[in-house]
Amino acid sequence: MSVNELFNKANKLFLKQDYFEGLKIYEQIWIKYPKNIRLHEEINKKIKRYNKPISQTYSENDVKHFFKLEQTGQVSKVIQILTENLTKNPKDLFTISLLGSFYNLIKDYKKAIFFQKTAIQKSPLERAFYLNLSETLQNKGELEESVKILYLAKILSLKDITIDYKIAKLETKMKNFSRADLIYKNLIRQEKINKEMVYSYCDNLIKFKKEEEAISFIEYYEKTKETDDYLKLYIGLAFFNQKFFKKAIDYFLFALDINPNNTDALNMLGNAYERLGDITKAKHFYNDALKKNPNDKMTLNNLAALSFYKGEQVIAEKLYSEAIKKSDNNYEAIYLLGLCQLAQLKFIEGWKNYKFRWLGNQLGSKKLFTNLPQFALNTDKRNLLVWDEQGLGDKILFLRFLKGLEPYVDNLFIKIDKRLHEIIKRTFPKINFINNKNLLESNINSQIPIGDLGSLFIKDTYDLKNTSKKYITSDSFLTNELKNSLRNKNKLICGLSWISKNDNVGLSKSITLNLLKPILELNNILFLDIQYSDTQDERSKFFNDHGIRIHKIESVDNFNDINGVTSLVDLCDFIITISNTNAHIAGALGKKTFLLLPRGKGRFWYWNAYNEKSLWYPSIEIIEQNSPGQWKPVINKLLNKLKDYKSE
Repeated sequence: MSVNELFNKANKLFLKQDYFEGLKIYEQIWIKYPKNIRLHEEINKKIKRYNKPISQTYSENDVKHFFKLEQTGQVSKVIQILTENLTKNPKDLFTISLLGSFYNLIKDYKKAIFFQKTAIQKSPLERAFYLNLSETLQNKGELEESVKILYLAKILSLKDITIDYKIAKLETKMKNFSRADLIYKNLIRQEKINKEMVYSYCDNLIKFKKEEEAISFIEYYEKTKETDDYLKLYIGLAFFNQKFFKKAIDYFLFALDINPNNTDALNMLGNAYERLGDITKAKHFYNDALKKNPNDKMTLNNLAALSFYKGEQVIAEKLYSEAIKKSDNNYEAIYLLGLCQLAQLKFIEGWKNYKFRWLGNQLGSKKLFTNLPQFALNTDKRNLLVWDEQGLGDKILFLRFLKGLEPYVDNLFIKIDKRLHEIIKRTFPKINFINNKNLLESNINSQIPIGDLGSLFIKDTYDLKNTSKKYITSDSFLTNELKNSLRNKNKLICGLSWISKNDNVGLSKSITLNLLKPILELNNILFLDIQYSDTQDERSKFFNDHGIRIHKIESVDNFNDINGVTSLVDLCDFIITISNTNAHIAGALGKKTFLLLPRGKGRFWYWNAYNEKSLWYPSIEIIEQNSPGQWKPVINKLLNKLKDYKSE
């Protein structure tokens, strides 16, 4: 449809007084033809012609009085006054709008949205009403809907850059970093950007993994504008993300010199020392930040996380709960509280809070953008789409629930990493695979992220036991072929995996071949590299230094061929691995496995155990560090277990 046809369509809708749909057509024009001069003129004409002024039924002092009452905890009194006035004058738009705002303040989002949508219906060309509704939707956690409403506000005020800024911030929250980047760059080109926008732009660049660009921008900005503690903080954060922790510390300290009360700098220092393994210093900086601001969201979250990773889950749960009470919209803490509860097998509360993972910064995945309703077991049979999220290991963890879905759906579709397709086809032959191209063409009428399947099937430990049996198989022909290629008759075969490539916690989880040397010296075992990264240099150096060979089957691409890796794992008598994808593959296969688990960062919620046996994977025996970074006691314990080990 041409731009003229779109304008004609919008005009007809406005003549019919279907203003809301008319605005949506203008939105299409703005997206397709952002430089169209006529658009701005047409919108202004429509506002002048159709938008009626709102009667100010309350004076400025009245409104100030309402907000003073709210600040003293008397919101119910304000709502009562407004409700009584609305009863007397049901068409009073000002009262309707204020009721929406005050219900939003007390977090009664259902009523807030009702009044705010009512205001829009009665005055669909009033920009402020869209901004109010967008804010409520954002507070409720419905970010996609919030952005949609913001775009309509933008149509009514094309030159208002504050709306662009609000959109950009929400796009960052939804991990749409490239979209946010385009908006910020447009603002910068117009030189219509204040300090808050600069900070948000840098934050988006860093989350977009454009650390060098963030550093260059700040250095250029500082040449013409005055520097401050937050600019130094963002440079430090860029170095932190690049794992230059000592350099990051220098900039965090620089920020602290400029402003000793900058609790963000103190928290970042704590994070950096935590990554360097200095827990004592990390805790010192977190506590210092807490003294300066007892209600600081980041500080409370960090202290809770520190307890969680130390295995002090009861303390962590208490701290997360306090953090949620003390700060509004602390979605990060709600999600992490969920992980803490799941780790303690408190499934009902845990799954509920786990759903907030999309609203925090911890999760690396993006939510699927869809209008399809979320699936529930009590609905009629439908065509269901399951879509993947998080890392490969997490996907494998949740595959166990696919079989349980079959009685509840007519047709089951899955959108998932292609590397898992062969495994899923073999284990769940009735499942249909789907991608972005054929998603719209399929007759799908409900959806669910794979991580939410747990909430459907696990309510207690009994349910967990029922889903913890072996639930995938390897390609038996390939497994036998690979095993025969080793030509080993007299030794046990041990699959070995010792490295994690996780950007955030990989260093904490990984171990070196030199540390594993006492294990690798056992003569009755052939060690097979099942690592999903290139280990040629490390294996060669280890052989040259110690004369110990770790075998590698070169015909399998350990990174891209997960089906092949599954056969590698299955051909082994047992597995030794750190917490990575191979641990999940081994557990899902029911393969005897020794999991070497860190204490601190890298200890994930699902590695809870009973008598050292994994509750999620009964074939996995967990050997955990007593203190962060201390692998030697773990190796010694494993060595004692393996000395007389025989294949089961």
